[in-house]
Amino acid sequence: MSYCSENKLPLSTPISRLIEVIYLLGYNRVQDSLKIENEIASFMWFGNDDSISFVGIELYVYREPEYISVQTRTRVGRSYWDLDHQNKTISLLKSLFHGSFSTDEGSNRYMKFDEPIPSRLACALYKARWIYHNAMIKPLIYLDSRDMTGDIARKELTGLQWIDEMNPRFLSNNMIVPYIIGCWESYFRNSFVAMLQYSDNPSERALKNCRISNEDLLKTLRNEENLAYMLADKLSFQRPGIIAENFRALNSSIDIASWLRKPYHNRRMTLFDSITELIDVRDRFVHTGVTTIEISDKRIKRIIDDLNEAADRVYDGFGNVYGFEPSHSF
Repeated sequence: MSYCSENKLPLSTPISRLIEVIYLLGYNRVQDSLKIENEIASFMWFGNDDSISFVGIELYVYREPEYISVQTRTRVGRSYWDLDHQNKTISLLKSLFHGSFSTDEGSNRYMKFDEPIPSRLACALYKARWIYHNAMIKPLIYLDSRDMTGDIARKELTGLQWIDEMNPRFLSNNMIVPYIIGCWESYFRNSFVAMLQYSDNPSERALKNCRISNEDLLKTLRNEENLAYMLADKLSFQRPGIIAENFRALNSSIDIASWLRKPYHNRRMTLFDSITELIDVRDRFVHTGVTTIEISDKRIKRIIDDLNEAADRVYDGFGNVYGFEPSHSF
């Protein structure tokens, strides 16, 4: 399902000026692989620092026999700012080039957003969790699609260490660990950036460990890099203990360590401890090439479930701290 619009502009509309206006609206030109007849150009809008886009806006320009057609489209997962910018695009094109427009709401009627305007912080934290959710689907698809043949590619341990260490299945599962930890790290970094950008009065204590060089400052002055991301890149977001310290410095009400130490499935080891142990597995594999043969197919899937549960706990905790209802409709 999608939300579409069309501006019908006079044939006399200067195409070069039209494209210039589209660029000024923040769209980027993209290559349309479909090669539709009469298509002049295609564009995408992905949001900016003030507008949080979930799915972006597609924009296409066509030359029809009787008019120039500018069509926009957003998918069902759009954010408020996707819709708002879609309406701004329609409105500005109508104002500058005249003609008429239509949307799914009808002729010369703008799109409607039937819910209260959400906070930017809530949307940014939701987007961070959504990106993480999508990234963590990939290893599950990989595991279900992987086809290992040969007697040595056993699903379970044989008890003979030298054989198990040569098992390509266990090596493959170890290779998944750095990927999912990378997704985990990215989720917390993106959430940290969201709070720096959109939360009210973030604590200055959070910036003490962010050592910015003169070169970094020059990059921000030249608009080569976003300052919030640059600050977050100076911090580590792998180990739960360090993650907890980083966010606690940002807001003393954020207690990630406590959230991850709550009981889970009657296990003796908490998520906090098991994920900390997993980071050790990752470091050992990445830096020394030593595999952990106990990571069977069943265990790697459980590890992914554990990380997802931990991410959900933290996301729900953010909602409690900042007063928004977490959404899990990814």
